[in-house]
Amino acid sequence: MNSEGKVIDSSEGISELFNEAFGKVFTKERLGDVPEAKWEYGDQQSIGISDNTVDEEAVMSRLDKLRDDKAAGADELIPRFLNKIKLELARPLTMFFRKVMDNEQVPGDWKEANVIPIFKSGNRNTATNYRPVSLTSQICKVFEAIDQVVEFLEDNKLIRNSQHGFRKGSSCLTNLLLFLDKVIHSIDDGHGADIVFLNLAKAFDKVPHQRLLEKLRKHGIAGKVLSVIENWLRGSRQRVCIRGRWSSWITVWSGVP
Repeated sequence: MNSEGKVIDSSEGISELFNEAFGKVFTKERLGDVPEAKWEYGDQQSIGISDNTVDEEAVMSRLDKLRDDKAAGADELIPRFLNKIKLELARPLTMFFRKVMDNEQVPGDWKEANVIPIFKSGNRNTATNYRPVSLTSQICKVFEAIDQVVEFLEDNKLIRNSQHGFRKGSSCLTNLLLFLDKVIHSIDDGHGADIVFLNLAKAFDKVPHQRLLEKLRKHGIAGKVLSVIENWLRGSRQRVCIRGRWSSWITVWSGVP
């Protein structure tokens, strides 16, 4: 059902409806109004990481860890196929990844996502009650996995200990345990404990990209690494599939001008 209350029953129409609903989530920034972030790494002349070391051993390791049950992205390269030819693929992929870093530009199909809607809760006739699952390039994921940015941030303690998501050795469980420990200590000391829970809807989709790039700069990320990330955020596209029918491509993350 669209915003006007009209029932859409064709596969093509439903795909376009989902595509429009998911595309509206992303933040459209006012590029002239980006606040300056605080320096977190050294001073204004400090550069922490400006290039990635890409070697054949790392590429082989990531190819070996590809899961056969994962789907292909827009490039239609399935992980099972990539894993089977990893011995022949590791060397040319290493050369290709090095070229990506040197050119500071990622391939167009790395910016494309095939989106599958997964129902969450509520009325099944409402597109916003579905969660978009993006299927992206498996080659792109291999490249992402050998990126050294997270290692740099962790080694230099640039990620606060309060962040538990997407960190090695941390999870929702460790977050809850730490929270519970603080509450118990507060009560044992005779203090009250007021708790406020916040849920940021579509939090990752709504990240403003210019502000993200500004934060990365102030965390010591520069040179080719920053340029590749910036290029990655420019002109990303998605399309939605329903019953074998694809919607048209739409640009969802323009990222930078």
